[in-house]
Order: sequence, then structure tokens, then C-alpha cells
Amino acid sequence: MIDAPEGITPSLSDPGFREAWIEEARSLAEEFTPEYLSLGNEVNDYFLLHPSDLEPYLSLVSEAYSAVKLVSPKTKVLVVLSYNHLLQENQWDLLTLLENRVDLIGLTTYPYQVFASPEDLPQDYYLRLSRYTRKPLAFTEIGWSSSGTSGENEQARFLLRFLELTKGMELEMVNWLFLHDTTLTGIPAYIAHPDTGTVALKRVDGSEKEVYRIWKALKELKGSG
Repeated sequence: MIDAPEGITPSLSDPGFREAWIEEARSLAEEFTPEYLSLGNEVNDYFLLHPSDLEPYLSLVSEAYSAVKLVSPKTKVLVVLSYNHLLQENQWDLLTLLENRVDLIGLTTYPYQVFASPEDLPQDYYLRLSRYTRKPLAFTEIGWSSSGTSGENEQARFLLRFLELTKGMELEMVNWLFLHDTTLTGIPAYIAHPDTGTVALKRVDGSEKEVYRIWKALKELKGSG
């Protein structure tokens, strides 16, 4: 489903919608000159249901990219894909199609939804990305639920496994999903599984999980380097 302001046709092919979308990206870039600007989050999920919208979207990204660069040349433009679904649906062609339209490829990754333990992730789980894109990667969301049988230790092991599997890759950023656990009250399960509520680095009361101590150590290490 595409949202649009009143009076504008919610269609990626509609000239009025396209003009408004591009202008919104341009105005945000002009006002804030952000270091990064995303032109869509987990967009591959949408195109599974609406494949005919892919071509209009790609041209929209190209036009918005140009508009952003005119007012904020240093802003890095990205589009974010769900890595879980990219793998499940064999959507590798999207990486090729985006290659010359963005500065970064953005990804979200939640392997706990597929694998029983972090050690089950194949050695090339992330490295296979290099077969389809040479762009730097931005992991805008990563996480592992602490609701499993091994709980918080398993969550910490995922972070270490992620670092192992992405070693040597060109990563622009890595962001953990949440700082604090949440009950996700009122959010439908089809949007966020209940286990998502325990993906955070800290518990609801603010106390630190094992994974947070590793995360903090990584930040300190990066700061001292």
C-alpha cells in the first residue's frame, strides 16, 4: 500500500505523486544536509506483492538521487532491503538494479527468525552479497531475540558471529535494532513478532544484557582507533 497526501494519486507512476516524492527528498536534504538519506525501507517486501511497481520505483530513486545531490552533495543515499526476505525469495537482482542508483545498499538482518543458533549461519551468509554488489553496505537494523532457550547468551553469540561473518567486508554502518526491550503493545504480529520485543541491547528496566557489554566494548574500541 502506498500512502499519499490528500489530492495526490497514490501511484509510483503518477506524475503528481512522483513530483511530490522527489520534492520531499530534496527538501529534507536541503534543510538538514544529513549524512545519510534512505529512499525506502525493506522495499523488496513491497515488490513481492507489486512487481509491476519496480520499474517506476527505480526511476523514481534515480530522479530523487539527483535532486538530493544538487542541494546536499555529501549526503549518502541508500535504499534498504530485508536480507531475510531477499534470501528467501532469491531477490538478488534487486542489488544489481540498485547498483548505479545509490551510494550504499542498506540491509536489515534478523537471522534468529530462520536459524536455531548463531553458529548455524553459513560461513558465506553475508559474503555472498559481494557477488551482486560492490557498494558499501549499511546494516541499518541487526538483532537476535533473547527469548530463545539460550536467552541472552545466544544473543551475544550472534553479535560475535556477525562480526566474524562480515570481517573484511566494506560496512558503512551497523545499527542494533533497539536499545531497550519493549512489549510491542498494540502492534499486530504480522508487523512485529512478539520475540522482536526482546531483541534489544538492554532489558525493559534499563539493565544491561550480555550483548550490550560487547556492543559497548566495540564502540570504545572504534573510538580509540
